[in-house]
Amino acid sequence: MKGQGAIEYLMTYGWALLVIVVVGAALYASGVLNPASYTSAKCTGFQYFVWQNQKMNTTDYVIEVLNGREDVSITNLVVDTTDLGALTLNPANPVGAGKKATIDGTADPTTKAAGDPFSVTVTVIYNTTTIAGIRDSASCTGRVQ
Repeated sequence: MKGQGAIEYLMTYGWALLVIVVVGAALYASGVLNPASYTSAKCTGFQYFVWQNQKMNTTDYVIEVLNGREDVSITNLVVDTTDLGALTLNPANPVGAGKKATIDGTADPTTKAAGDPFSVTVTVIYNTTTIAGIRDSASCTGRVQ
């Protein structure tokens, strides 16, 4: 009798564990438990600028930052090691103190496909009225659109 009770006990919990594993695998496969599906758009690490928004697609990268306490002229944008070349700025230089600037480069900073997560270092290079070539960098993550 003890042997039969032990077998029934093991079978009951064995089936329960099997169901839990199958449900967990199904949730992971559908993306519910996949950490990569929760990559949020954010940038952390800027010292002078305040990150507002960003968008990376398969051909370019655009970032919106809030300027700090003095007027600056943004001269360059580098994503990892890719210099994004000629910039489109809105508003044009100089960017006023406390104003939002949208920076768009012309070079393609990624080889990833739409939907893939990305993690890059973004460097904004700017001039103040007294210092040229100041670099402000942040680690940025998100999904390619």
